[in-house]
Amino acid sequence: LRLRTTGTRAAVLSLPEGRHLLRFSMSAPLGYHLHLASSTSFVFGDEEKVMNELTKESCRFTDNATQVMVSIGRCITSFHDTEAFNQSWEDFYNHHCPYRNDKHASKQQHGEIFSRSLYTVLKKALSEANLANAEMAFAWRAFMYDVTSENILGIHYGSRSRPGTGVTVSDRGSAGPGGKKGSKKLSSVPVDTGDQSESKLDHWKNREITADEHVAAVKVQREWRGYWVRKVKAARTMGTEENVKVQELLKKAWDVLDPQAEKLGLELFRTMFKEHPDLMQKYPFYKDEWNKISYADYHGSHPDQPANSWFVVFRDVFYVTEEMLCVPKLYVPVPTCMLRVINNDTGEEIPRVFQKVAPYVYKKNKRGYTFVAEARTTDNPLQAGRWRMRLIGSLSPLPAPIRNEVTCSFHTRELRDYYVPNEKNTILRYVVRVQEDHVASLQMTTSKPDVYVKLSVLDQNEEVLSAVGKGHVVLPAVIFLKDRDDEHKRSSSRGSNRGGAKASTVSVKSKRNSSAHEGRASRASARASICSLEDDEENNKAHKYMIQATVLRNSWALSESQWAFVQSLKELEKNEIKLSYKERPHSPARGADKQPSAASSNKGKDKGKSKSKDKDKGSRPASQQFDFTKGNWTLRIVSDGTTSDELEVKRDTQRADEIRAMKKAWEEAEPGRAAKAMQSRLQYLNSHMIKVKSEEDLAERTSEAPEGTTSPAPPPVISLDQLDSDTCLTLEPPPPPSPKEVLQPIDLTPFIRRTTDVPRLRDDDEIQRQVEAKQAEIAAYRAYRQEVEDRRAQERIQRNLAKIQQLEHCEQMQAALDAARAAVNSPREAFRQKFLEAERRRLEEISAQEAAMRAEQEKSAPSPKGRRSAKGGKKTPNKKKK
Repeated sequence: LRLRTTGTRAAVLSLPEGRHLLRFSMSAPLGYHLHLASSTSFVFGDEEKVMNELTKESCRFTDNATQVMVSIGRCITSFHDTEAFNQSWEDFYNHHCPYRNDKHASKQQHGEIFSRSLYTVLKKALSEANLANAEMAFAWRAFMYDVTSENILGIHYGSRSRPGTGVTVSDRGSAGPGGKKGSKKLSSVPVDTGDQSESKLDHWKNREITADEHVAAVKVQREWRGYWVRKVKAARTMGTEENVKVQELLKKAWDVLDPQAEKLGLELFRTMFKEHPDLMQKYPFYKDEWNKISYADYHGSHPDQPANSWFVVFRDVFYVTEEMLCVPKLYVPVPTCMLRVINNDTGEEIPRVFQKVAPYVYKKNKRGYTFVAEARTTDNPLQAGRWRMRLIGSLSPLPAPIRNEVTCSFHTRELRDYYVPNEKNTILRYVVRVQEDHVASLQMTTSKPDVYVKLSVLDQNEEVLSAVGKGHVVLPAVIFLKDRDDEHKRSSSRGSNRGGAKASTVSVKSKRNSSAHEGRASRASARASICSLEDDEENNKAHKYMIQATVLRNSWALSESQWAFVQSLKELEKNEIKLSYKERPHSPARGADKQPSAASSNKGKDKGKSKSKDKDKGSRPASQQFDFTKGNWTLRIVSDGTTSDELEVKRDTQRADEIRAMKKAWEEAEPGRAAKAMQSRLQYLNSHMIKVKSEEDLAERTSEAPEGTTSPAPPPVISLDQLDSDTCLTLEPPPPPSPKEVLQPIDLTPFIRRTTDVPRLRDDDEIQRQVEAKQAEIAAYRAYRQEVEDRRAQERIQRNLAKIQQLEHCEQMQAALDAARAAVNSPREAFRQKFLEAERRRLEEISAQEAAMRAEQEKSAPSPKGRRSAKGGKKTPNKKKK
């Protein structure tokens, strides 16, 4: 509908029955006034107001569900009257199966789905009222005339859990026809309690059944089924004692179901549609479901943030109980904030459209989905503010965290160091160890904004997750799993805190389902339940996590001054390694590298973490300040504020530790070995080092130069060189300064083998001679190759001739064989024709004699009787002889 007017205009819009969602868009240069009127109640407003109404079920859906439950009540009321019950049952069937006249739909399948859904609703409602017992289950079996479904109310019949009443299993009417053979044989015996019944069951379970016992069990089952069906039929027969008892039980159940008939009816249909979604299309309220939604809101706040920083607004793991279509919407006053959703099982990110999470079908998985909201501040600091995330879905319950609130308090650990190029283009490499299953977010920035960086997480040197960015890269959610082999080393108190993790369930309060949560799991249970559903093989796997960052495409080039700084860092690191090796026996805590600052900061108990963090970077002197003008990087690890002490991050020093351990082992096996090696090296260097003469010559020339030659002022040249060294970027380090002393070059003369005693000059004549020799060699090879090709062609012709001769020889042999066969067959055929001709003549003579005899008999005086007898089929003497 579209209205255009410069004054006043009205229109009537007729809508079919059902629930409709309309959108009104108004535009006017000055203003407008819209007036809506309808004979049916409606809701008009903004998105917040309308969405609250869309969480409710449609009127047709609610009415149909209520009619089904009311029909069940009528059937229970008229259970003793045949005619009234049949009429009520007919109405009941029409309400829950409106397509009963559709010949293409399976009514049997519908009946099975409806029965299972009804039993599910009854089990939940009657269990809350403490009415779920064997007698009640039998009453509903009689109501539904169902003798095949197993344990419709989910009653536990364990020998330890029920008292010894002396009632047999058949009297309770709870066993189905498909039970175990051993238990069927014992079904006519009174049930005992305690260890005696358990020993009887173990006796039957731990032995093989004999043929006679198998026949006896089959007979017992047959008699039991007959008795069971007769008992249910008697309960459906009006006027019997069983019918009266069943009606009384059904009325007790209806007293519980009647007050919540609408709620149970809606739950009944929802259960049916979850089991068989295509069934909804058969109902008239199907068209009302497209605008049915369910949503949940999560609120929180973020603290003040400094300028040019990155932070996590909120993060939590949401678990999906059933497959559904969902879309999250984030409302936050930070324009650079972005929401990400990661599948924790696969590590893949849910697709985004224009930096917003697109609608996606969330499937049930083991580790859930991590919702992460990250933001970056600009040149101005960011003040504290509030955020809200709305999760909109088509069904309920929606994906929800373990707790009813989303985590927005985090502990950020910053690791900063200078970039030192190497052969593998590795920027950083850190080892991660966790005490419990831990969720973290990783972010890395580089001082050079156009560097292509790959940040990856390795497990046993196998890449688990990775991300590529330009100057900035983020891994929104990484799950570090603990080693299950070390679990027995932990204290019993911590194990008891995690004991209820697997029993915790995922639920959330939404607008559609206003029931409160029953029992909220603790944060320890939430952490331990991250991997509670994993397979045993994966649980027992040992983990060794590594955070690694590498430079891609050789994109991080350095200036000459930065290369000089890198060289000084390498020399400093070498000296520290030597010093730490010498002082290692006296100071065992020396090899912590950069970890003391990170380890001290991850405790989160003091507020001066950042000051101590920059102080111990890279084991450098405490007085040295970090120079941000040099190539550097920053790695941020964001953990939950309450679980930050469970994460330990250390620099990867495995190779250095292996070398140090090897040297230590050598030293322990042979004391004084290192000192001897050092002395041997010094003796070799002292005996083989020579001074470079070029430096001395250059010094002499400069000293002998006249004073007039030194008059030009060098400062402008030096400043230009310095400018070029800062602006010119290169991937290769500048050449090192020429050393004053070098090792004496090795004399390779004894190791050189000569082909001739006298050296020969390779002039033009020699080159011409080599060319002619090479051409002669090529010509000889070509001649030999031509000879081989000619010989192969001749052999090919001879092979073809041999094939033709073989075919001709075969034809001659076939002709000779045919002639020999004809020479044998011709006399035999003539001899055979001779006997055939004789036999033919003999048969002709016999037939002629018979014809003559018949003629003579006909000429003799025939009697009338003889003629009649001949016509009547009497036997003639001639025929008889023949």
